[in-house]
Amino acid sequence: MDFSTKFTVRTDLADEVLENLGDKKGDFDDGITFETKKIRGIKVDTVNITNKRASELAGKPIGSYVTVTTGEVWKKGREDFENMSKALGDIVKGMLPDKGLCLVAALGNDKISADAIGPFAADNLIVSRHIKLTDKKLYDMLMLGECACVVPGVMGDTGAEAFELVKGVVDAIKPTSVVVIDALASRNLERLAKTVQISDGGISPGSGVGNARHEISSKTLGVPTIAIGVPTVVEALTLCMDILSKSLPQDREVYNYIEEKIPNNVGRFFVCPKETDKIIRSMAKLVGYSLNFALHKDITLSEMDEFLN
Repeated sequence: MDFSTKFTVRTDLADEVLENLGDKKGDFDDGITFETKKIRGIKVDTVNITNKRASELAGKPIGSYVTVTTGEVWKKGREDFENMSKALGDIVKGMLPDKGLCLVAALGNDKISADAIGPFAADNLIVSRHIKLTDKKLYDMLMLGECACVVPGVMGDTGAEAFELVKGVVDAIKPTSVVVIDALASRNLERLAKTVQISDGGISPGSGVGNARHEISSKTLGVPTIAIGVPTVVEALTLCMDILSKSLPQDREVYNYIEEKIPNNVGRFFVCPKETDKIIRSMAKLVGYSLNFALHKDITLSEMDEFLN
């Protein structure tokens, strides 16, 4: 399949990249495969990028990208929330080592709701490394997994890149795995805060809003690393293209024409849902609780509430 004529729109979701590249059925000769299934009744799409050529075509590192369709979590009841948290937890657990210390790196800016998925998720995470260090007997009695968390903030506040701070913690406490949480950009309003992407391909903080920093991945940290992302914004130009492409040919000339007609500063604007604060907090809780299910064996939803409240 020739993907060379397809235009590129700003998105961090591999599922959407695949839509740009062509039909999402079966295996592509170029090293990209797609699979869809259900876990606990929830739709899960997996894109596997298997070689360098496919990575170049997709503009994403080699790896697996799992997209879970969550829908409007903030409108769901406790039973649905628990089921969804467990489904996400199952996926995360399957991508991490069975044992050892897991470091969660919660990226983002807690002063901006659309970029606060990481810090808000950290508020819903049960950390336990300190218990193991100070009271091993209590740690064993609680039967928790070993988890630590770092919230590196943003470069404008700290003067340091998120990678530098996360790498420093990795070198200091030597985890066996790292989970990075961050906000993503989508190409489609319908996906905003309604999907979660889990990937072992790493992440570049800020890439969703055109402000990419140093890559955080297994390669750069030296330990198995997965990324959990929630799409929270759509670039204005990408949104225009997505809407117009439903009635216009999807080719480079059309994209260039639209880009020329739209004022230059529009490309710097990003769209997010109206009730962003409530929505982001709900999605962050989902991510945090799903990590608790993945890292702490046999823990219940009620026990999480007691630990965190």
